[in-house]
Amino acid sequence: MLVYPENRKAYLKSKPMAYQTGWLACENNLENKTLNASESIRRQYDSGYGDCFANIECLTNQPEEEIA
Repeated sequence: MLVYPENRKAYLKSKPMAYQTGWLACENNLENKTLNASESIRRQYDSGYGDCFANIECLTNQPEEEIA
């Protein structure tokens, strides 16, 4: 799923806090850390971080709209 900037806030609100934290860490170019937390929390964080990274790549590689 591609998350556009105007939908980001609503998208993140629907996710667990650990996922949100991973996403925001990625957005702020912070290193993907190994959390000292339960396995499920670490997975959520890693998922958020990875999804954000993939989303940025997809948004960056979008073809520009032609101006008519």
